[in-house]
Amino acid sequence: MNCLEYRRLLGSDPRRESAEMQAHRRGCNGCSSHHAQALGFELALKRALNVAVPDGLAERILLVQTTAERGSNGRRRRQLRWLAVAAVLVAVVGLSVFQLRVFEPLPQQLIAHLGHEPESLLTHTALPAQEVEQRFAQRGVPLIGPLPEGISYAQPCPVGMLASVHMVMPEPEGPVTVFYLPGHETERGNFASGTMHVRAVPMAKGTLALVAADTRHFDALEARWRLTLEGRGDIAAGAL
Repeated sequence: MNCLEYRRLLGSDPRRESAEMQAHRRGCNGCSSHHAQALGFELALKRALNVAVPDGLAERILLVQTTAERGSNGRRRRQLRWLAVAAVLVAVVGLSVFQLRVFEPLPQQLIAHLGHEPESLLTHTALPAQEVEQRFAQRGVPLIGPLPEGISYAQPCPVGMLASVHMVMPEPEGPVTVFYLPGHETERGNFASGTMHVRAVPMAKGTLALVAADTRHFDALEARWRLTLEGRGDIAAGAL
């Protein structure tokens, strides 16, 4: 055994020496001195810790601990009450905002939806007809006639609480966004909000909505979509 091994083992427990450690210490003045120092430190530490415990110390500690826990529990209960109040306020505000969005007029919901999918206006390459047909199939909508040409974007999107097929048809004057909302029939109407215009048309047990800054293609698109959804290519009577 060398000095390094001895001192490493001595550091783990100075009060216990193996026969090999004792043999090394007896023949090594440095390790013998180190052993004496280690035992002296252990003794001093033992004396420092050997302090008489005052009477009633355990009871006083328990009293302080109990009082602290009661105070902590009181603070915790107050914090929980405030958290509960805050949660209710957040829920009320969230519900109010949700209700405002749900009951917002359909044209405003459609225009707002455009901001959620700005990428829809960036594509100008026509999609395969089969891909657009799949979007209508996902909404359970049968197509009676051929699809209009030039649909560059098509996704089954929710608009508020309403299901829709959201499409974009590029035109020279700017893109026209087309929504078809199956199962939601509304009255025919034209609406404007800022620079955007919306035409809502009841069609095939649902609503077709056209949204664009320029309305010059609305009539032609309405007729083309009526052919697709109803099998006839006219515009509703009294629409013009």
